[in-house]
Amino acid sequence: MAPLSFDLTTKFAAWTLVLGVACPALYVLWSITYNLFFHPLRSYPGPLLWRISRLPRDYYNLKGELHVPMLAFHKKYGTVIRIAPDELSFASAQAQKDVLSISPGKVEFPKDPRRLQRTPNGIMPISGADKDTHARYRRLLSHAFSERGLREQEPRIQKYADLLVQRLSEKAEANEATNMIDWYIMTEFDLIGDLAWGDNFECLKTGIKHQWIIASEQNLQHVSHMAVLRRWNLDSWGSWLLSPTIVEGRKKNFEQAQQLMDKRVAYDGPPRGDFWDHVLIKSENDNEKGEGLTKAEMMINASVLVVGGMEPVSTALGGATFLLLKHPEKMQKLLGEIRSAFTSAHEIDIQAMNRLPYLHACFEETMRLYPPAPTPFARVPPVGGGMVDGKHVPEWTEINLLPSMGNRLESNFHRPDDFVPERWLKDAPVEFANDQKAACQVFSLGIRNCIGRNLAYAESRLIMTKVLYNFDLELAQGQDDWLNQKIYLVWQKGPLYVKLSKVYH
Repeated sequence: MAPLSFDLTTKFAAWTLVLGVACPALYVLWSITYNLFFHPLRSYPGPLLWRISRLPRDYYNLKGELHVPMLAFHKKYGTVIRIAPDELSFASAQAQKDVLSISPGKVEFPKDPRRLQRTPNGIMPISGADKDTHARYRRLLSHAFSERGLREQEPRIQKYADLLVQRLSEKAEANEATNMIDWYIMTEFDLIGDLAWGDNFECLKTGIKHQWIIASEQNLQHVSHMAVLRRWNLDSWGSWLLSPTIVEGRKKNFEQAQQLMDKRVAYDGPPRGDFWDHVLIKSENDNEKGEGLTKAEMMINASVLVVGGMEPVSTALGGATFLLLKHPEKMQKLLGEIRSAFTSAHEIDIQAMNRLPYLHACFEETMRLYPPAPTPFARVPPVGGGMVDGKHVPEWTEINLLPSMGNRLESNFHRPDDFVPERWLKDAPVEFANDQKAACQVFSLGIRNCIGRNLAYAESRLIMTKVLYNFDLELAQGQDDWLNQKIYLVWQKGPLYVKLSKVYH
């Protein structure tokens, strides 16, 4: 009996081994066959390996380089490509309208819940909230970003723009190159602190980046990486799989937001004229009436306001500075417009920016090539699917609308890789007559478009005008590839060293 028992045991072990190898192999083979020939998205073009598996897409995402192969694929395959078995990337004006805009009777394409990371207190901020909660947040913050709110806030914007000029004057007198990106970030961080909480972080005063800036940057990397891990059901392992530095940075980011919000809520003096005056009035007794925000909602939105206030403007300013310095003829044209429009720096205000069409064109072209929010949250069709670019897209299909894709395609823009601000002027050269400007939606569309769009434009144009009115700029050597940056939700901006020379009017 012993030999028979041994024989049966051996056969069982052998079959177990065979099945253990064969089943995964058969599953992989079936997945490949299904994704290529039977999947609802099988008709969409794209690179073979990316249509088979998420691995290539997520590999590049974790490296912060997803935008590089995606742009190459769009140039090869067109305005829509399949970049994962259940994911499409669109780059046409019509797709932007279909997915982002809202009209009577149209159901919203919501943000993909598979990409939204859980927050420490379980509350979704304005950037990821459901439709009703988002509307409540937006109503409470809308005054701060209205035209009237912008006029009320102009003295604060002027204050920090002038302080930046003062600090740059010191660098010019010292005849040393300075990192303009750090100065732009510190200016915006001080400004958003004053606009949002009636307090500032004194970055411009000290010349040192506040620790919250660094924590915020690390938190964005954390969110970007966790979006990948969630799709593989590995988010619970995030603290083990991700760098301890960015895990700790995320923790510090929310600690800073909590401390600042607690301080603002405890304030019992006269109105500060900041973003929270109106919100706090509506939020008495921890939003007992349901018209305002709870303390938990205030904290989580405070963190978003810091990034939303700092990143778009510092990105636009840094990108414009670099591109103008790389194209001296464009810089000279802009300098001529600015310096002929004012006889004194005291005349430079937000209203006066309307007299500078070439300045506006320079920022539009900068944001086309270097969008301030390069990776907006993905969307999914509503229940039952939806029409995108003339075709029905099934529900739970992840839809990406990355600005850096459509903005760089020949089908949307003539000479798409060239820096040509003239294409945005009213009397644009005829060669740009067919540009699809509706494809360039760097602040998004619809009810979830960027609430701070007007404020970002005002700050960017005012700060750039004051800098160029007061200084001649020269790009330091060795920075020709400055735009070659990684993306973790936002651009990972390296130093931008510029030598400044004071201009005396």
